[in-house]
Amino acid sequence: MALSLDNLVRKKSDKPPLMIIYGRGKMGKTTLASEFPNPVFIQTEDGSGILDIMSFKDEPLSSFEEVNDALVALASEEHSFQTLVVDSITQLEPLIWAETCLRNKWESIESAGYGKGYIEADVVWREFLAACTWLRDNKGMTIILIAHEVVETFSDPEREDYSKYKMRLHKRAEAMVRERADIVGFINQVVMLDKGKTGRDAAKAKGSGQRALHLTPRPTFDAGTRYDMPDQILINPGQGYDALAPYMPSHRPAAAEAA
Repeated sequence: MALSLDNLVRKKSDKPPLMIIYGRGKMGKTTLASEFPNPVFIQTEDGSGILDIMSFKDEPLSSFEEVNDALVALASEEHSFQTLVVDSITQLEPLIWAETCLRNKWESIESAGYGKGYIEADVVWREFLAACTWLRDNKGMTIILIAHEVVETFSDPEREDYSKYKMRLHKRAEAMVRERADIVGFINQVVMLDKGKTGRDAAKAKGSGQRALHLTPRPTFDAGTRYDMPDQILINPGQGYDALAPYMPSHRPAAAEAA
């Protein structure tokens, strides 16, 4: 049947988000993710510290096959988990490269030459992201992908070069996961400038100890969201999820949805 204006329907997504949290070490990425409702962790590194979390093994998963087994278990078995946290996709990437090499019988991701290995790795990345999306769409799970950061020099054609925080991933993988995400949040310490007693002294940056999740892009970092969210949200220990929830579909209280 041919489509016409009579087929128009009003749509509003109430799916939980697929969210990326990245930033420097010890900024509370894993702690924030652990505050989400009933989370289960796929750990590719031991970054949970003293947090009490549910994970698939005592030690980090060491192959993409194990990561895939965990995703299949969440898709096929009955459970009450509401949030999946992958900690981290930075350490997942070497497992994806190893899987790519195994499938193609390469000694290393570089041995294929001319960047072919990283192009083939896209296939495995798509499988991983498709599984995460399936869990979001069919199991109603919020997906949180944690990543580490790297500082790169950005060449701006209109001004001087400057440094920029990016996810510590190959550029192809970074672009792929960022495109799939509903929220890309950069977490960092809130920095204040101290101009001295006279106000004419050279300004010095001072850390306040307060963390913030940045949700709109700036010259020094990438961030973004598909939702109506503020530029940044202050993150306090034990209260980070409560600060984020009012802005995310399927997390908003019923009264807020009705308003």
